[in-house]
Order: sequence, then structure tokens, then C-alpha cells
Amino acid sequence: MSIDTLLRAQLTSAVDDTPVPPGLAQQAVTGGRRRRRRRNLAGAAALAAVAVVATSVVQLPGVGSLGRGGDVASGTSADLADGLAWARSLPQGMAPTLPFFGEGGLWSDGRMYDVPEAVNYAYPPRHVYHGWLVVTGHDDEQLALAVLGYDGSLRELPGGTFVEGVGDTRSAAVSADGMRVAFRDLVVDVDTLEWTRLPHQPDGAVGSDGYATEIRIVGFTDDGLVYQGAPFEEGFGSTWLLRDDGTTAPVEPPEDSHISDTDSADIAVRFDYDDDNTDTCMTTYRLSGTAWDEWRSDCMGESLDEALGVSPEAEWLLTDDLPRVWDIVDGRWRRLDMPVGVGPAQMDAQRGGAVWETDDKFLLAFADRWAGPTSPEPDFVQHVQVVRCSARTLSCERAGDEQVLPVVTTMWGTSQLAFAAPS
Repeated sequence: MSIDTLLRAQLTSAVDDTPVPPGLAQQAVTGGRRRRRRRNLAGAAALAAVAVVATSVVQLPGVGSLGRGGDVASGTSADLADGLAWARSLPQGMAPTLPFFGEGGLWSDGRMYDVPEAVNYAYPPRHVYHGWLVVTGHDDEQLALAVLGYDGSLRELPGGTFVEGVGDTRSAAVSADGMRVAFRDLVVDVDTLEWTRLPHQPDGAVGSDGYATEIRIVGFTDDGLVYQGAPFEEGFGSTWLLRDDGTTAPVEPPEDSHISDTDSADIAVRFDYDDDNTDTCMTTYRLSGTAWDEWRSDCMGESLDEALGVSPEAEWLLTDDLPRVWDIVDGRWRRLDMPVGVGPAQMDAQRGGAVWETDDKFLLAFADRWAGPTSPEPDFVQHVQVVRCSARTLSCERAGDEQVLPVVTTMWGTSQLAFAAPS
């Protein structure tokens, strides 16, 4: 089966009869139904895959899409120029602690490392033991995960290539100590490259109800790996915790809540809307062992359009309404020291882009232009300044030096500067 045929089959099976969810989603809120189901991940992954087939340009920073659906802005605009000018005016801060592909190679903690030609720049790197997790290969028959060492060496992880779709490479999770990588249905020891297969395997590629059934990696917690596997219902797997001793336990999130691709694996969120769609109430849960405890619940006093990501300790919520951020602990809006409009313009142009660096600080790249699916000039030079903002102090700064990047578009994405969310 060709990659095009497979991706379209996965899309059809994933999104049939799947409601558009509120918050933490690819789409804007479109109605006032209360407590709509949040578990749309199969559909979201398939939609991202179709973006590859339909547009030949995908740039989704982070592990999973962060931004709104629809077309990506392309070219230059006054809003983008204003945002970059503002970013350049900020005080100088330390370089990003998250690694990224930038000017000349891979940047990590302010230092640049050479990158072999086999590495695919369309996939942001992530810290692992003695190096970074990267994607190698430049077509659908070659994409694979590998560890790029500090010395420039590459060690490919077991499991073969990702001929079944681009989403697999983006769904990999890294343990906090960087020693383990979970992807597809495997957990690999980064040091020894020994691997184990996850329990609760699906019976086949497509279930009897016509929905795709496959393991989905959620992420690591202090207690083990959270993932979804059998049994499946309409393509959605049951949620499990794989402990370090090899035992598993069910950790299904509370009803109508959801663990997002862009958040920590031990955080679940539920959004409730009133009948008139004039107020949004957010309930946050924390996973303790195998039990979900309610953390905070407050109403925002207005209808939330899109939520982009919860901070690692579930204290802050990023939305598409920068410069405002939602204070989950105190249940109120706070305003960053950022001009109105410049943040959303950059996030619209890169379909997200904001990623949490620490418990209260996030990174957002400001550039003079971003590639889009209909861009008449897919290869160009990009000027980009990463900005770090603190939800606690409400201040922003330049994160390292400005980068000048030759952006190259391929069918798998572009080489624009992007960060992967820390696992």
C-alpha cells in the first residue's frame, strides 16, 4: 500500500463520527455543547498526516500540533515585522535550554554542534543521554529515529523506518533522565539500544469497527510510561501505565478529560462550556500513581477559543490570546509585557510554535516570515529571534542571539527554527 493510500485510509477511519473538541485542539470552538469529548488524537494525527500529502509542507513545532487549524500564513506581513522588531528590542537573556536546529547546525545551551547530512532538519531535536534524539532520512522509505552524539556520531534506534506515516516519529517520548525513548510500540534503552515491546498490543492494523487501532505513546511520568493500547473503542485505545518493573495498570483519565500531546503525561484537562458559549470552565487533574486527583477548577468568564498548552506543573495555560495567559492556580487572567497582536501573529504563521521551557517560562520564535502551504517561494532566508516569556514575572527577554537561516522546504516539512516540547 502506498504512503498516500495508507494516510488517507487512516484519516477516514480516524475522523468518522468524531466530534470537534474544545480547547487544546486544532480547531476553533464552534458551538456551545457542554462537556464535549476531548479524545480526538487519532483524528488529529491523521489530519497532520494529510497535511503532508495535500500541501507537501508541514512545520508543526513540538510533540504534536500546538496551533489552530486552517491555512498557515506565508510570506511577510506588517504584523510579523512588528513582532520581530519588538523581539529585537528586548533585553538579552540566556540561550534556550531546549535544543534546536539553527544557523550552522544544532544549538544546545548556547553552543553549536555540526550535524551529519543524514539528519532531517524538519524534526526538532530532543535531549537524550549523551546526545539528542533526531530523525534521519529524507523520504518515506528512510525516516528513522537515531541518537546524535556530541561528537557527531549517529546511532540508529531499533525498530526500522517509519514507512507508515510521519506521525510516528513525532510521537516519540523521552524519559526525564534521557535514558529511555518510547515510540510506536517499543521502549528503547538509549545507552544499550536494548528494547522491549509494550503490552496491550492491538489485534490488527484496523479494528472490526473500521477504525485504526494502534499503540499511542503519551509520555513518561515519575511512575512509568503512559500510553494507549488495547482494548480499543472506535479507534481510541485504553490508557495504561507501564511501571519500571514491567507491570501495567489502567490510568484512564476522568470522563470527558484529555491528556494532550503537548502537555505532561500526568496532566489531564477538561473544558466545559455553558449553553450560550459565553463562559469556559477548566478542570485540571494530576496523576498520582494510578489515580487522577482533581487539581484546580475555575471558570474564565468568557468563551475560550483555543488552548495551546499547559505548563509542566499545571500552573499556567497558554492560549491563542497572548499577551494574556491563564493562571490555573489563582483562576484568573494575567497579562504579559508584550504588545497586543504580535504573539498571535507569530503563532498563526507557524501553527503554534510556543513551547514550555520550564515550569513558568515558554519560548516563542519571532521571525520576519514563515513558510506556508501555498508559499510561492518555499526556499528563502529567515531572520528569527527566540523570545522567552515568564508567566510568573510577566516579563519577556531575548533567548540567545538572532538566527539567520536558509529555509528549505521538503515534503516532510521545513528547516525553520522550531522546538520540540520536553518529554
